[in-house]
Amino acid sequence: SWAPLPVQYADYALWQRAVLGDESDPESVAAQQITFWRAQLAELPELLELPTDRPRPAVATLSGARVDVSIDAQTHSGLVDLARAHGATLFMVVHTALAVLLARLSGTTDIAIGTPVAGRGERELDDLIGMFVNTVVFRTRYDGGESFGELLGRQREIDLQAFAHADIPFE
Repeated sequence: SWAPLPVQYADYALWQRAVLGDESDPESVAAQQITFWRAQLAELPELLELPTDRPRPAVATLSGARVDVSIDAQTHSGLVDLARAHGATLFMVVHTALAVLLARLSGTTDIAIGTPVAGRGERELDDLIGMFVNTVVFRTRYDGGESFGELLGRQREIDLQAFAHADIPFE
């Protein structure tokens, strides 16, 4: 038989509201995180112009495709070693590499990549059913004049700040 859960989804929602506070209170977590994201995303280009195989339709069709990418064990090991050497995570290395690729393909220096985060930072939430996912945007300013290691070090700090402000619902 299953043990009763220590909290219910409604408990989580009430707890989150209490922790975040009222966004009209400048001392609240909500207000501080909203201020962070407004500054972080200020003047972000609305669209990343990438080369395409056909013109962008006037009305979005929301159709897309999927491309599978395989990373062999040797490459994975190299990426992990690179992450360790820079005090970063594998996620940060791959994110930074993707930002560089997008910058080079688009010819721009300002890249934003959104990614889902679990939102399950408390052990009591492990067995709870419900939607806890949030979106975090990682912004990369790329000028091509620094080494990948330097960019990774800078991006590591940006990523850590983004994760530290991931409590406020992105919408």
